[in-house]
Amino acid sequence: MFGILKYIGLVVIFGLGFAQTFVYSRVNKRWNSLPLVDAKITTSKLKNFTNTEGQRVYEAQIEFEYEYSGAKYRSDTPLLRSPQLFKDNNIEHDLLSRYKEGEKLKVRVIPGSPKDAYIEMERFSRLSAVVIPVLFIIYSIAVFGYGWFLTSVLAR
Repeated sequence: MFGILKYIGLVVIFGLGFAQTFVYSRVNKRWNSLPLVDAKITTSKLKNFTNTEGQRVYEAQIEFEYEYSGAKYRSDTPLLRSPQLFKDNNIEHDLLSRYKEGEKLKVRVIPGSPKDAYIEMERFSRLSAVVIPVLFIIYSIAVFGYGWFLTSVLAR
């Protein structure tokens, strides 16, 4: 009944799940190869603002200073984020509870762009890991099961 659309939907759901996992694993592999340098947190607070769509946004503002190849840098990007369909909403509060002003820590620097450094990489959302396969199964049962059901009823 749905023709080619059911296959397109299946490919889209599968592609989204595979793509986010693939991208995350590539970013994670690259992350582990970045050099570590000493840093000191200069600011650690929660930014609370309304975005252009009128939604309330809470963001951890963590700034830190570090030295790489003899030059001093300052960064305000504590988290290297990767594309995920379902974000962890508590990550901002977790960052603030773990990283306090004045604290010394190790950060990872991108050698080709030393002004870019990160404290950690965003964790892969468990919700993303669970929901996409479940959606894939539900979609498959609904679309292909519906076709099978219609075929068996009409064949009687």
